[in-house]
Amino acid sequence: MTGPSCRHRWRMVRFRGGYLVSEGCFHCRGRISTFSEEPVPPIEDYREGDHFWSHLGSAQASRFDLRCDTCGQEILLPDMMALMLCLKCNPACGVFQAGQADKGHKTWVYVALCANTSHSPRICVGAEGIRALNEYFNQNLHDSSKKIIVVPCEMRQSVDTCEGLVLADVGLTELY
Repeated sequence: MTGPSCRHRWRMVRFRGGYLVSEGCFHCRGRISTFSEEPVPPIEDYREGDHFWSHLGSAQASRFDLRCDTCGQEILLPDMMALMLCLKCNPACGVFQAGQADKGHKTWVYVALCANTSHSPRICVGAEGIRALNEYFNQNLHDSSKKIIVVPCEMRQSVDTCEGLVLADVGLTELY
């Protein structure tokens, strides 16, 4: 009962609490993020090839994978460093626009944050992971006027001006 015939009932597995650590390179103006499970997030500057990475900030965060209780399928989310609730700061941003697309719903938009925040190699959280995250966050909503949309961070207009709340606790959907 795997694949398209299964009506997946996702749950979080391999939940890890830690920190989303953001770094920037003053040379190329690139931005990267890492997930640290250390008790205190690292803040050291370091050189890597032509890049000189400096600590920009950190926030409590969580990482997890998803498993279907019905068919056992697992969706691994190694590219997702954390989830962030969009605060709808910029009407020109693709994330903001995703939340405005369905006017009939009270919509919250979560952004799946990947490691290469600048997206220079055009790698972000994969489509299969985004699909499963959307199914997971909407599977227990009982109010038809509510909706949660999860989008990849490559939809953000600017990493430097994006405003949001990084989600850190196990009861992520309890916020809604």
